[in-house]
Amino acid sequence: MLEGKVTDYGDLLHVERWIVKGRRLHFVWHIGPARRTTEADRTPGTAVPSDTPRKVDVIMDLQADKKVLLSGGWTDEMQNPVPMPTGAVVTYTVDNTSVITLTDNGDNTATAAAVGVLGTANVHAVANAPGLPEATGDLQIVVVAGDAERFTITAGEPEEVTPDV
Repeated sequence: MLEGKVTDYGDLLHVERWIVKGRRLHFVWHIGPARRTTEADRTPGTAVPSDTPRKVDVIMDLQADKKVLLSGGWTDEMQNPVPMPTGAVVTYTVDNTSVITLTDNGDNTATAAAVGVLGTANVHAVANAPGLPEATGDLQIVVVAGDAERFTITAGEPEEVTPDV
């Protein structure tokens, strides 16, 4: 996506971008590897459901029997990674607890576990640090079917082999 003033010169585009100096924070998602869930993972955690739909920053698929660790990172106004500010606190909420169980781990990370139902849930993160503006991020998790693990045979309606006389 091009930002700013764009001038089209045929085979060449000139993009002019102006950046306002200052301390604008941006939340960057860090998503851990998917791991198998247990019954305990599917029990609702302490996160409060979010009721406000937002534009998402990242969309990911998660199999119905998996969970992932979520954390955020901090960047400067030019999107360069910077260390987490002292005293920073990140809170996480989810808008659909029937699809994702979200557990705030209390260390600025959260665990999102699929409960087994296919669907979509949006995770919202709010990062606050003393003396800095609030930073937010939104992650959409699409719960998809897991890998094939079982095989079942389905029998159809019984049919008569020999006609009645």
